[in-house]
Amino acid sequence: ELSEIGSADDGYYNHMRDLVKRMSSDPQLVDAHGTVNFLCRDRNGEFASGVSTSGWAWKYPGRVGDSPIIGAGNYCDDRWGAAACTGRGEMAQRCCTAHSVVTFMRFGMSLEEALTQAMIDLKQLDDPFASEMNIVGLDKDGNPGAVSSSPEKTYVVMDESMSTWDERERTTVQIFA
Repeated sequence: ELSEIGSADDGYYNHMRDLVKRMSSDPQLVDAHGTVNFLCRDRNGEFASGVSTSGWAWKYPGRVGDSPIIGAGNYCDDRWGAAACTGRGEMAQRCCTAHSVVTFMRFGMSLEEALTQAMIDLKQLDDPFASEMNIVGLDKDGNPGAVSSSPEKTYVVMDESMSTWDERERTTVQIFA
C-alpha cells in the first residue's frame, strides 16, 4: 500500500507516491518508456556502450536517471567486458550496477554469474519503489548475456558473421516478491 511507504515529510517518497498514482491512472503513460542499450566489441577488442532513454513519463525536474552515469547505467573496460542496464535507474545508481558486472568478471566470475550477482545486489536494496531491472553484458571475448527480473524478456545480438540480428531470451533472476 502506497500510503504506508515513507513519511509525510519525506519529499522523495511523496513525489514517488504521486508519480505512481499518476502513472497507474493513465495506461498510455505506463507504456511511455523505452531505454535502449547498445554494447559492442570491435575487431581490436575495444568495447563501447551507448544508452538512449525515452522514459518521459518518469522524468521530473531534478531527476537524473542512470543512463548518462558511467558505472550505473553503462560501463565498459577493454580488459574485462561491458554492461548496461534498463529499469529503475535509481537502483542501478545505488549499486553502480553496470560497473559491478564488469568488476565481478574482473575477479573471475563468468558473465552469467556476474549478471546474476548484480541482480542479487539490487535485490538487497531497501527500495519500496523497486521495479523491473534488466542488464545486458559482454564478456572480455565479446560473448553476450542478459538477465531480467521479469520473465519472458528478450534482447538482440548481432555480429559480423550474421546477416540479421538474433533475438534471445534473458535469464530471469527473481529479485522482487
